[in-house]
Amino acid sequence: MTALTTQRVQWLMRRLSRIYPAEIPYRIVGVVRAQLQERGWFDASHLPDRAPDATFGRTWVRQRHSPFVDALLVVATADQIIAQGAKVFDITVPFCDGSPDWNRDPKTGIEIPKQFGLSIDFRHIAGGVDIKYLWELNRHVWWVPIAQAYVVSGDDKYLQALSNLLDSWLAACQYPIGANWSSPVEHGIRLINWSIVWHLIGGSTSPIFDGDKGKQLLDRWLTSIYQHLRFASDNYSFYSSADNHLIGEAAGVFVGAHTWDYWSETRSLRTRAKGILEEEMLKQFSPDGVNLEQAMCYHKFSLEFLLASQLCGAANSDDFSPAYKTRVCSAIEFTAAVMDCAGRVPTIGDSDDGKVFSFVGDGATSPYQSLLAIGAVLFGSRQLKSKLYELGVEEINERLWLVVPETPEADGKSLSTELPVRFDKGGYVLLGRYLHLAGELRITMDVGPLGYNRIAGHGHADALSVLLSHQGEDFLIDPGTYCYNAAPEFRKYFRGTSAHNTVVIDGTDQSIYGGSFLWLRDVVSEVHHFSDDGVKTIVKASHNGYLRLGDPVRHFRQLTFDRDSLELVVEDRFECAKPHRCKLHWHFSPECLLEVDGDGWVATREVGTLSLQMEFADCRESIVVGGDSPPMGWVSKRFYEKQPTQVLVVEGEIRPSSTITTKFKFSPSAPLIQVVGKTMALQCS
Repeated sequence: MTALTTQRVQWLMRRLSRIYPAEIPYRIVGVVRAQLQERGWFDASHLPDRAPDATFGRTWVRQRHSPFVDALLVVATADQIIAQGAKVFDITVPFCDGSPDWNRDPKTGIEIPKQFGLSIDFRHIAGGVDIKYLWELNRHVWWVPIAQAYVVSGDDKYLQALSNLLDSWLAACQYPIGANWSSPVEHGIRLINWSIVWHLIGGSTSPIFDGDKGKQLLDRWLTSIYQHLRFASDNYSFYSSADNHLIGEAAGVFVGAHTWDYWSETRSLRTRAKGILEEEMLKQFSPDGVNLEQAMCYHKFSLEFLLASQLCGAANSDDFSPAYKTRVCSAIEFTAAVMDCAGRVPTIGDSDDGKVFSFVGDGATSPYQSLLAIGAVLFGSRQLKSKLYELGVEEINERLWLVVPETPEADGKSLSTELPVRFDKGGYVLLGRYLHLAGELRITMDVGPLGYNRIAGHGHADALSVLLSHQGEDFLIDPGTYCYNAAPEFRKYFRGTSAHNTVVIDGTDQSIYGGSFLWLRDVVSEVHHFSDDGVKTIVKASHNGYLRLGDPVRHFRQLTFDRDSLELVVEDRFECAKPHRCKLHWHFSPECLLEVDGDGWVATREVGTLSLQMEFADCRESIVVGGDSPPMGWVSKRFYEKQPTQVLVVEGEIRPSSTITTKFKFSPSAPLIQVVGKTMALQCS
């Protein structure tokens, strides 16, 4: 048995330990169905007859650009893609004859075997291949700027570029062979981007389909679209796999079946997809709007799928329920609340920088801001509009490339009077001064569960972690994700407890690590107390991750923040019967200058200094920067990129009812008066 086979068997055994008994028949049926499909049963090789009333759906994408769109940026972006290739994470994939090699891993150069797609074990491909690179290339998000360039310039060279890309992809990625037919969520993303491109270039009347060659291209594309609809709906990710993947698969089917309403068979698939989206929206997002995967990137990712479905449905008179819309509204509200005054969202949980769709020239500096812009118009939200105004994003509706039905303000669907600071169901608490304004001091505390659906595939073992920033500049950080499959030790580190601003007991994570996307024990946090008298905010919480130890340990953490003195006191207390080894980590931004200051430490940035003093008997304090064995002292701001950063490690022994006190005091470079923003409507403190 090879090492790769052994690794796969071990992973499967651990994975099986986390599924419910009811899932076993579903898995068996899935394996049998895939084997039969490989032999030609249940496949979609041949198109059904076109429906008598076949039509193409109404557009949910604007086919004209407004004067507020940055047309020069759109054209420059498209020209760069055509000339240099597609940017995928940390590399640019070059083109040959106008297109990339669709079946070759762009990172290693290894060609993925052209075998039945569902038989490819994409988690364990030899040669150090991370299938994420190839999938990202084949999502075709980067086709959209080329289609946008055609809209803003009218230049046929962009149509020709898209024609070449589409023709080569259809030739190289025929159903159901290869890595691009191995994961149905990829089909969902591709269908959505194909729909956007279809509408931007003019749909079935586009010049791209002129002549015999153009008609053949249209017929080939429609064939692949039908096969995409079938593949995604035939292989839905149910049970323990029902996370953002299931939402993405259903969203792709819903949007695709509306865009190309061409076959009677796909209408029932569309109805089923809509039902899945309605159900999963309420399952996967808490009532206060937090995606339960406990990963900010996947909160955005799932929300993009759901918004694409809602907008496409609205354009085609197939609206979603009020409950669905209310939960979407809450999810955008949460996004706005955790976004700092510089427009950044903390890198909590996994992040692969994934996008369902992306438009150039809309004035947003991040996909998160794009969500706020859509939500501000869609729900008539004064709060979201004010947040965007503070971020310098104006003329919101005029900048959007999507057709967003505009809702008047204060019609009962808009958000609450203030952006919340507590998300008890989702698991976050915000503290600070002048939140959302230019002079904000922001503290984020993670009080949520480990992740979603038992496996917690994208969650990190970060219970009770604390982040701190001022004026959009980080001091205490979450180090991020870095990678998924290519560097196992770093993958384990970035997901683990020692990579977060919390406590490690006896050298072990808060949960048991089962693999790159698998935890073997649930971790639940609980908020015991919250109070705010206008000056002091106090939060007390605990988690149960270390109750599994031979001598169970419950970790309690209390935060006390004083708005007047700008002091934050973190008290860590432990309920246990015996002594335990303890490590407390404080991860600082690489932009901080961290130095010893008397019997404490001070971290300095342009906006001010954060001093730190410990009260922990007989502890040892050390700084770790960029360590490899074991990994420690790294931050990843983008997928597959990492850089050294300073981590203060405080080690010692805890005993029953021990308390570790960490006192932070922030001193701004200039006197901290309330910075008057463009609006005061967002002040939450």
